[in-house]
Amino acid sequence: MERYKIKFTKNATKDYMKLPYSYKALIDTVLYKLSEGKNIDLKPVIGEKNTYRIRVGGYRILFLKEDMLILITRIAPRGDAYKKK
Repeated sequence: MERYKIKFTKNATKDYMKLPYSYKALIDTVLYKLSEGKNIDLKPVIGEKNTYRIRVGGYRILFLKEDMLILITRIAPRGDAYKKK
């Protein structure tokens, strides 16, 4: 089975760098499981094409999924994740 390739947008990289250390470890674990194609709490974002979200505690990871590429677009607290920057 092939693995998904994970990339970050510039804004997602900034979001990741601002996270508390404990959440970085959790997000790293979730992204590893996602790249392996394992079952995680993944749901489509309503009103957005090919956009999904993953819950990680009080944070949300928003990403686009195309073929074998996952592009992380946003990592933010639950209340701010769906707001446009």
